[in-house]
Amino acid sequence: MVLDYVFIVILGWGTAGAALATSLGFVCAAIYYIVCMICEWHKGNQLTSLSPKHFLPNTAMVHNVVSIGIPGALITVLMSVSNIALNNYIGIYGSNAVAAYGIAYKLDMVPILLSVGLAQGVAPLVGYCNGGNEKKRMSDMVKCTVLYGVLMGTAFTVAFMFFGKPLAAIFLQDTDLIEQTGYFLKILCLSAPMLGIINMMTSYFQALGKAIKSLTITVLRNAALFIPGVIILNYIWKLNGVIAAQPVVETILTGICIFMYVNDVKSGNH
Repeated sequence: MVLDYVFIVILGWGTAGAALATSLGFVCAAIYYIVCMICEWHKGNQLTSLSPKHFLPNTAMVHNVVSIGIPGALITVLMSVSNIALNNYIGIYGSNAVAAYGIAYKLDMVPILLSVGLAQGVAPLVGYCNGGNEKKRMSDMVKCTVLYGVLMGTAFTVAFMFFGKPLAAIFLQDTDLIEQTGYFLKILCLSAPMLGIINMMTSYFQALGKAIKSLTITVLRNAALFIPGVIILNYIWKLNGVIAAQPVVETILTGICIFMYVNDVKSGNH
């Protein structure tokens, strides 16, 4: 991401420059990764081998990569689908509503992405503990990560509640838009504490190789619950209902995630 911004500034070619900057960023990241692999190989790291025989895929490898990777890939795809549906309904209420929601959503993405990063960062440790049969340590790790995620989300909720309009004023000059953006942000941020649970449960099931359960959470969050939620709440509360769809759906999904985790624990994984 840092390289993307650097290349955008250097190239300064507008949209074309941004697209090229993204490609150059990926190339540089790939080169850096290859260099790190070579360095580790020369240091004698047995976990890093550049032998051609280790690059040949097998059925088990492909199955594991695809089954675990699909939920992660679908998160991006379904987020786009849900945003299209959401923006279509917000568009009914005018361009100001779309603009206000766009700014509010970008601000709300900060706790969302931090929560995703926290959950994905601990996922390899969960997988390592599960492989090493350290169930108690894995359980403590999951609970600790959920706690930190909830506390972080709560901090952002409080911050957005009190400073929503000043934050919106950074991006906008129109008083009415600032007011509306701050109001939207107050609604959206209600789901921030719950992100610590939802994202951790998604990563937890991915780390354990339980792709179906991870996929279930992803589909429920971004399609099966969210899109009907937008339609129903729009019918009941109009624009307020459309904006409230996210916290309402994620509240329901939090309960589902807790149920899935408790059921998984009782089934004998801990």
